Amino acid sequence: MFKFITSAATIVVAGIALFLTSCGSSTVAERKPIDRLDSVKVDTGIVRELKDVYRVYRLNDNLDLVKDDFSLCYMDDSVAGSKVLKASLGKCDSLKNFPFYDDSIRVLADKHIVEFNKINKIIIKHGLKSQMLQDSFVNYQKINDQYTDYLFGKYSTKHFIKMTEDEYWKSIDKQQFIHSPEYARYLSLAKTDLKGSIELLKKIISNTKDFQEKTVYQMELANTLVNHANKLDSNCIKNALKIYSGILESPDYSLYKFETWRRWRAATQTFIYGPEKDAPIPNSKYDAVREKCTAQVLKYYVEHPKDQMALNQFLDFATHGTVYRGGEYEEGNQNMIEFTELFPLEKNDK
Repeated sequence: MFKFITSAATIVVAGIALFLTSCGSSTVAERKPIDRLDSVKVDTGIVRELKDVYRVYRLNDNLDLVKDDFSLCYMDDSVAGSKVLKASLGKCDSLKNFPFYDDSIRVLADKHIVEFNKINKIIIKHGLKSQMLQDSFVNYQKINDQYTDYLFGKYSTKHFIKMTEDEYWKSIDKQQFIHSPEYARYLSLAKTDLKGSIELLKKIISNTKDFQEKTVYQMELANTLVNHANKLDSNCIKNALKIYSGILESPDYSLYKFETWRRWRAATQTFIYGPEKDAPIPNSKYDAVREKCTAQVLKYYVEHPKDQMALNQFLDFATHGTVYRGGEYEEGNQNMIEFTELFPLEKNDK
């Protein structure tokens, strides 16, 4: 179930080229489509709020990425770190007057941009230890508190979701969608014959027509391929990613698109790009898929406005963080935290 999580340093930054062409002095009514979410033409209050929440989080993500890159660069080379900040200045200015539906967010975001740029300029000119920076940060912190207090006050979980946590876990339980008489045999066979169980699961998938049910089996297959990659052939990861991608690219709605996206992203980063701190992290690629799926979920919710699980899944997509290099995991990029959560090693695979 989604939660609003933020750090004390959450601010609005540039870095999203997608937004740059839509920013300026135009009013909301005059603006061009901003992203895929604008393919949903319904203009009710809650749809506007949901679009604003999604876009605020993408802006926050990208500001955090600038800070992430700066922190790593500055430790090794203060000149390189300063270049990261200098490159962000013009982009931040380009985001002023971003056409959020909620004018209060726009005003607070603009204040963030101004204060963030002040701090950047001081760091570039005077370094991290200057008294001027300390004084400026106090004011920035005040603006940041106003911004976060507003966001998490107005757009709290309770503002959107009218279901209990118990209701959520009952609704998301995959067991309710499993109807194949062969599935119990698959589970039993998986304990003694991994490859045989995989072949049986493939047959179950091919014989299943309902998309929701098929998604459950497909995820089980892809998860198994990742979890037991050390026991299977060299194509198992490629095949797992293909299964995840198929679910994400399908126009059909599934309760499990968000989970599928998380697993696809975590496995892609780990096996294709790498777990190292200096490995490529294609967040733009991950977020392009996120945006496509989020728009699809929003469209489904508009058509089924009483579906609390669809609303919750939209918010999961909207508020889930990006992949950072630095953080609590010191041996590599932060994707490894999510990867080990999603794909815990079984005893016989350690």
